[in-house]
Amino acid sequence: MRIHSYGGNAVTFRNDFSRTLLAAAAVLAFATQAANSASLRLGSGFGDKHASTIALKTVFASEVEKRTEGRHTVKVFANSELGQAPEMINQAQSGINFGVFVSSAHYNAQVPEIGVTNLPFVFPDRETAFKVMDGPSGQAIAARFEDKDLVVLGIMELGFRNLTNAKHPITEPKDVAGLKIRLQNNPIHIATFELLGASPTSIDASEMFSALSQGVVDGQENPYTVINSFQLYDAKQKYLSNTGHFFDVIVFAVSKRAFDKMTPEDQGAIREAGRMATLEQRRLAATQDDDNLKQLLTHDVAYTELTPEQRAVFRDATAPVYQQVKDKVGAETFDSFMAAVAAESPK
Repeated sequence: MRIHSYGGNAVTFRNDFSRTLLAAAAVLAFATQAANSASLRLGSGFGDKHASTIALKTVFASEVEKRTEGRHTVKVFANSELGQAPEMINQAQSGINFGVFVSSAHYNAQVPEIGVTNLPFVFPDRETAFKVMDGPSGQAIAARFEDKDLVVLGIMELGFRNLTNAKHPITEPKDVAGLKIRLQNNPIHIATFELLGASPTSIDASEMFSALSQGVVDGQENPYTVINSFQLYDAKQKYLSNTGHFFDVIVFAVSKRAFDKMTPEDQGAIREAGRMATLEQRRLAATQDDDNLKQLLTHDVAYTELTPEQRAVFRDATAPVYQQVKDKVGAETFDSFMAAVAAESPK
């Protein structure tokens, strides 16, 4: 009886031990899978209807989940939900969040080379801009972001920036003189408007509407899609001129620390998803530009369309900033970029 009892207990013990091993293996497998998967948080100050937000929510998010077989999902936080642009860039660098998509202007302090894209009147059209940024010169600039713990997944379109103000129509540089203009915290943009005689004030996009409404500043400059989405016509911005003084790009960058921890397969999947989202964003941005101008003109906005000759006067007035940028980024980067612009511009 003792032997039989002992044997039964041994069988029971072996069965219990086997079940324990299986359970432990299942827990370990789940933990391993969880460690290798993540919800990738992206932050921006753009609104839900902006082309960049739409492209990242629809194309990037779906392609990442599909191409990594669900190991990674994407959550996009628009409308400055994760903070102001400098904060979101720092969050990506540290790995707190996976990525950020904001104007190239916000990266100038850390990657000065991107400043060449901020030069006034440097790109004749959007097609030239993206040929340059997708080419060797642009890719060399993008590679410099890795020194700052960021991996660039795409260069998107923010668009040609145009002036609005509460005072009067703008047709020539002297009309800008004396105006308090809200700008991004971008030394090249600030230097450009100082040459025009303006009083530049750096204000984050999240505070722009209130600053304009309260008269802290007289005007601002942005692409039509931003002016419309922020409803700046309700912030005393009655006068709009199509100065097109800067063609602004969006840098979509992600945490190098987080990216480097991924498998090569997942890195490739995320790069491809970023490429696809970038192409979709550019397509959307091009169509949104005209649509947003039409919508703006349905409000109490006085629109001044500058002639090529009038715009040339602005270009000449701001030309000295080119040498300032060359001195800052170095002759090699500057000359390579300008040569690429010349080669890609319409003949």
